[in-house]
Amino acid sequence: MDRLQSMLYFVRVVTLKSFSRAAAELGVSAATVTTHVRQLEQALGVRLLDRNTRSLKLTEAGAIYVEHCRQVLGDIRHMETLLAPRGKALRGVLRADVPVVLGRRVIAPQLPAFLRRYPQITLQLSMENRSNDLIGRDWDCAIRIGELPDSSLVARRLGTVRWITCAAPAYLERAGEPRTPEDLLRHNCLGFMPVGERTPLPWQFARDGRTAHVAVRGNVIMDSLDPLLDAAAAGVGVVQVDASTARALLAEHRLQQVLADFAADGPPIMLIASGRRQMPPKVAAFGEFVAGLLSESGGQGAL
Repeated sequence: MDRLQSMLYFVRVVTLKSFSRAAAELGVSAATVTTHVRQLEQALGVRLLDRNTRSLKLTEAGAIYVEHCRQVLGDIRHMETLLAPRGKALRGVLRADVPVVLGRRVIAPQLPAFLRRYPQITLQLSMENRSNDLIGRDWDCAIRIGELPDSSLVARRLGTVRWITCAAPAYLERAGEPRTPEDLLRHNCLGFMPVGERTPLPWQFARDGRTAHVAVRGNVIMDSLDPLLDAAAAGVGVVQVDASTARALLAEHRLQQVLADFAADGPPIMLIASGRRQMPPKVAAFGEFVAGLLSESGGQGAL
């Protein structure tokens, strides 16, 4: 039995809470995954999972073992990447997970520059943006918004969100331009509602040295800022997004910033990776690249 392979399969099953989903992601049959987990249990002499036709859950031994598996797998990957040569000789696959709007609006348009700088790196870019479980998801790194409480992750600050408010010129010609945040109560505001929430997030504005929150209303609510930008550019209504993500649409005059004097700073944008003390070289290179893209908008970040 390949113990490390079995550990990886076990971690994926636990993370995805399903043998079939783990098998699909790993590109193997469900029977293969089941066999590996059973072999682990036989080798350890304990049951790791309680499972039936509807659900599975970790046993007490399984809960202990999965955390050690994650640590071992993370240490192996960290060791391998630390031994990689630096500079243009960086090579291999780099698996990164980023928020959709950041990946599509900021990173993807500039990928040719990254690949010219590191031609031997293959970048696998995921936009799940759902978890900080790097090992369980088989990611080398992820970009997340906000402070991260998990001390087992190595983190680096890439920038800061800068909330700006925008609308299409055609919309503003039709509905008028808001002059204060309170004017937005008379506008169609496109709302962002994170997965699992029931109401859109309030918008943030800088006022008298503090951040003020305004609950806005509109007829479109989505769980991703990326399509909200497209809707705003089509003239549906007003949107609040990070400055970097709207940069191209503003340059093309498909969006126009309003309430510029009230633009507010938001949470930090963090690069996270598994490891004890330092970023692996490939991850550090990716972080430098993204930080450079974000700094093009005056040192601010992107969602």
